[in-house]
Amino acid sequence: MKRVPRGLRTTAAVVVVLLCFVYLGRNLWQGMQQVKWSELDFRPLPLVLSALLFALATLIGGLCWSLLLDGLGQRQPWRRNVKVHLQANVAKYLPGYAWQILGKAYLCRQQGLPMGPVGLGIGLEFAAVIVTGVWVALVTVPNRWLEAWGLGGLAALRWPVVLLLALSLAALPQVLRVVINRLTMVRQRAGSITISARPLWWMLLWMILAWVMLGGALYLLIVSLHPLGMIEWPGVTFSWAASAIISLVVVFVPMGIGVKESALAFLLSSSLPGALATVIAILARVLTMLGEAIGFLVGQKL
Repeated sequence: MKRVPRGLRTTAAVVVVLLCFVYLGRNLWQGMQQVKWSELDFRPLPLVLSALLFALATLIGGLCWSLLLDGLGQRQPWRRNVKVHLQANVAKYLPGYAWQILGKAYLCRQQGLPMGPVGLGIGLEFAAVIVTGVWVALVTVPNRWLEAWGLGGLAALRWPVVLLLALSLAALPQVLRVVINRLTMVRQRAGSITISARPLWWMLLWMILAWVMLGGALYLLIVSLHPLGMIEWPGVTFSWAASAIISLVVVFVPMGIGVKESALAFLLSSSLPGALATVIAILARVLTMLGEAIGFLVGQKL
């Protein structure tokens, strides 16, 4: 398969980002009259709690990386693994999508870990983040939103899919054993990989908890500016998970910048005025970056 030329990828990324910012700007401009900004009820405590949850979710990402390595038989002190994850995490803000991956691989090599298990771990981490995010999104999407989008017929189908995904996640250790044993190329690079089920299951549970926690962080961010009943929390969690997955899939846009905010603003507009949803989406990006910066500083101390 021919590789997409770098110039074409860069052009596509620029076009996508520009279109996303046009969408966000249009939302703000057209919605300015819908929101009575003077009546916004700013509450600092939910905002502080939101920022703490964003930071805590970043730290949980480090714990998941440590559990993943443990599940692949690469037992190292958890502090080292968490430190590597938190340090490599900020590399995604450099131009080019591969820096975070290369940074994590380099730091793991510095710790003396073999590249075969590390490479497998990086790929599994990316896949697990997406699959657990899809699972949380399917569980939390409100039926009335599906009906409003003309997808009401899918409401009954999502629970079988949720069950299927849950069984697939539970079977991950056995699937890895089969793949490593049967595929010669993987077996040759597997090196010291020994699959342990319990750490992998714990990793998946912590990932699901992190998605739920991020939904809670976004809900608290909204509540810090605008009253919103707890009944809307599942929809807010779905909005975060779905927008994050979309931004991860659009790999040629660094950090999914603009893509995530546009998707999040669109989804939140089911519960909020469009302009306010756009402001929340932008503030969520700021708090995410703040949480990752705090995580980096914590990693420096480990």
